[in-house]
Amino acid sequence: MSIPNSRVAKWDNVKAFLMILVVLGHGIAAYIDQSELLSNVYLWLTAFHMPLFMFVTGLFSKSFVNAPRFNYNKIVSYILVFFFIKITIHLTLLVVRGKGSFSLLSEKGTPWYIFVTAVFMSFTYVIKRFNYKKVLVISVALALGVGYINEIGDVLTLSKMFTFYPYFFLGYMLDREKLLGFTNKKVVRAVSGAVILLYTLGIFTVGDKIFSLRYVFSGNNPYIEFGEDWYPLGAVLRLGCYIFSSVIGFAVISIIPNKRIPLLTNIGAKTLTVYSLHRQVLYILEYTVLIPVVALLPDYYLGVVMLVGSLLISLLLSLKPFDYILYPCTKCEKWLVPITNWLKK
Repeated sequence: MSIPNSRVAKWDNVKAFLMILVVLGHGIAAYIDQSELLSNVYLWLTAFHMPLFMFVTGLFSKSFVNAPRFNYNKIVSYILVFFFIKITIHLTLLVVRGKGSFSLLSEKGTPWYIFVTAVFMSFTYVIKRFNYKKVLVISVALALGVGYINEIGDVLTLSKMFTFYPYFFLGYMLDREKLLGFTNKKVVRAVSGAVILLYTLGIFTVGDKIFSLRYVFSGNNPYIEFGEDWYPLGAVLRLGCYIFSSVIGFAVISIIPNKRIPLLTNIGAKTLTVYSLHRQVLYILEYTVLIPVVALLPDYYLGVVMLVGSLLISLLLSLKPFDYILYPCTKCEKWLVPITNWLKK
């Protein structure tokens, strides 16, 4: 499938890479307690993939935030996609497991990203005239502070909302073209490659000793859940994670190729579709195919199966026919506008 020439290959490749990691992370999450290899892979990607995903989301939110008029249809479409994911995941689990998972106000699973994106875009539209640096500093300070409030958690995804907004706003602040030019410099790419290599070696060397840090990176847990010894240092840990995730995320952007890769680049142009449908596919596979397979495969082969499977799922869901599944949500103005016009009469 061809992609319009106006799209920048670097950003589509970044989004494609992150989308594959999202699928991989959700695929291996159920097996990290029984496989050291998968637990290391899980920690490796958890440290940067959603922070970078949210940063890129903010980077591409400028047309919405800086528009003279608030685009209600865009926000409504995100909310509709959010409920589409929640409902279809619930129905999928009912079919394959006999037990669903649905809560109207609480969400810590896959749909959270869609909901907080709608909130972030709306909130940033309102505050866009404020001083950017001050907003970023305040958002980080709030994120560091709310970790000490045990009641802030999954309800309305508040914990993730506070934790991930600084990444989104940082993306909104930065100029895409300047960032692209800087990350394409040879020396920057060389240093970034070294950073990623050292990071990977470090995770696969001591990952088992620092595996509990996944709770810090996820942004879903109050500090008390880090353990009594770490609770007083919760804000320090979170600040450290902000810095670490930002460095690794920047390095990842730098080493991603700035040319179109057959099939793979297209995934980056269809991340909303892939994100909205992949969890349902994973649940179907997990409860029908993977349960007997996991018992037979050693760690290495299981890791290969998960990686290849994540790539294939991402490729499949990026095909054009799957776009139509979300059309009632993403093209909501086609049926919302006639309804609102009728109500106004």
